[in-house]
Amino acid sequence: MSKIEVLNLIGNTPMVHLKTLDPKPGVEIHAKLEFMNPTGSIKDRIIAYMVQKGIEAGYIKKDTTLVEGSSGNTGASVAMIASCMGLKSILFVPDKCSDEKVAIIRSYGAEVVVKPASAPSTSDEEYGNAAAKKARENASFYHINQYNSQLNPEAHYMTIGKEIWNDMDGKIDVFVATASTGGTISGIARRLKENNPKIKIVLADPEGSVYKPYFDGKEDYLSYKKSFKVEGAGKGALVEAMNFGIVDEAISFNDENAIGMVLRLARQEGLMVGGSSGGNVWAALEIAKRMEGPAKIVTVMPDSGFKYLSKIFNPTWLKEVGLGHLIAE
Repeated sequence: MSKIEVLNLIGNTPMVHLKTLDPKPGVEIHAKLEFMNPTGSIKDRIIAYMVQKGIEAGYIKKDTTLVEGSSGNTGASVAMIASCMGLKSILFVPDKCSDEKVAIIRSYGAEVVVKPASAPSTSDEEYGNAAAKKARENASFYHINQYNSQLNPEAHYMTIGKEIWNDMDGKIDVFVATASTGGTISGIARRLKENNPKIKIVLADPEGSVYKPYFDGKEDYLSYKKSFKVEGAGKGALVEAMNFGIVDEAISFNDENAIGMVLRLARQEGLMVGGSSGGNVWAALEIAKRMEGPAKIVTVMPDSGFKYLSKIFNPTWLKEVGLGHLIAE
């Protein structure tokens, strides 16, 4: 399989200084614009890397069907890369996945199977487990397994971690990121810590995810699981791609914090981003308020706001979920 031109467009995304959010003189927040990847998300990086590794290992061949569970963005990346390589793909997504994300996945010719977001983490109906089960049905199916494969954080270590260090000329005090698979924060943090062990790594986690309770040492961390609206951040169970040992602090945000910040970024910075980006920037701002300049905080904007026009940027939806007051703010 020869290298496809569209894959050359992945990565080397811009880094921007969010000037309207500087809380104190000399304290800056910078964000990596990952929505500028071909499918509009950071996940293009890991799928390009993981599929290439699968090809090199002989697991992915011309008749292989790629199978994966995804909250939406990885699904689009799998579908896009499969289509440009002449492969088939089957994606399992939770029912809270936005209509736009499902439409994007299908537009690449992939099969989409929707599963309940409320399914227990041990159930075959949970979208990740459903993908793994499907992959076992046929020898020509290949499970990407983003949640448990170490190729996921490795991809971030090899690509965006290096880019962030270079973008900032090594001048980074804090790195903030949400985690779903955990690959982004784990891979980037490893790269940054290797270059400068003093860089602080902060996990931004939505209320309802079990990651922060687990990090905080709560033995009953699973009891903290509850539904939340933000997509692509947090998890109801632990996964192997997430390295908690490299995290220095965890900070919680709620749907209002994240979505309110998304709307603020559009109005003040001209950036159309998704809910996990809002959570990242909200958490970065909270950290910034504690700091004295000079200090530089870096985060990522994982995906595009155009994937949430039916939700975050839809006044009707905001009212339905009790966030209508954000429209006028």
